[in-house]
Amino acid sequence: MFNLDDCMAFIANRSAKIFAEALEKEFRPYNMTRSQWIAMYYIYTSESITQRELADKMSIKEPSVVRLLQKLESEGFLHRSGTHADKRVKQLELSDKGVQIYLDLLPVAEKFKDDTITNISEQDLQTFKNVLGVMVENASKERP
Repeated sequence: MFNLDDCMAFIANRSAKIFAEALEKEFRPYNMTRSQWIAMYYIYTSESITQRELADKMSIKEPSVVRLLQKLESEGFLHRSGTHADKRVKQLELSDKGVQIYLDLLPVAEKFKDDTITNISEQDLQTFKNVLGVMVENASKERP
């Protein structure tokens, strides 16, 4: 008999929500949301990235990423510019202010990560990542 509490997809989803809410709470004193910081992470760590590529990396729809970027831009954290090939395609770059807040919050994110994996062996973490990867791959397959 199906038991939702034993369904790995449900457990993973519930866990992801708990992690997201906890990280949101960590960033709140800095007037930064988890999504804003994640966007800044991808922009900072990418040699070059477009709005569409950012939306793909964040697994969100492009209109959602546009609203997120508008907020970051209005706060002075990033610049958007058209590419040489197509002015409609927007390249993203953090401003000096954006780089500074990203770097200021990096230790907060690192501590959060470290706190969540306390008392878990490297082997168990690697097994977890591997199993979750296979589950995502399985869930992504076409169903008859």
